[in-house]
Amino acid sequence: MSGCVPVDLDKTPAFREPWQAKAFAVVVLLHREGHFTWDDWVRTLAEEIAASPQRADEDAELAYHRQFLTALEKIVATRGLTTPEAIQARKLAWRRAYLATPHGHPVDLAAAGDIDSNDGHDGDRDQVPSARP
Repeated sequence: MSGCVPVDLDKTPAFREPWQAKAFAVVVLLHREGHFTWDDWVRTLAEEIAASPQRADEDAELAYHRQFLTALEKIVATRGLTTPEAIQARKLAWRRAYLATPHGHPVDLAAAGDIDSNDGHDGDRDQVPSARP
């Protein structure tokens, strides 16, 4: 196999970040609960990978998990488990919570209310008011 890099699976973590493992667990749980077949999941993920290939600024693993998360969002919305609007609202709440969390502290979704929802801020977090005590 030309161009392949050998990987020692015994020394490589299955997931780089905890959220990646949690997203995988959600897919497995929803499948086990009968919300979709595994073939439906594989098809949804394959379609997302084809529709949104790896970007120049991301490695293959980062691309895969971006595609995985988008596929998960799509399948839960198409199965009526949530709506795209609810997904966007939750993303915004997590972003606000992150921006309201002092550096080095765990992000708490309750902190999402500490920033005005209409601030439109997309810059670095140093320009955002810190969380209130």
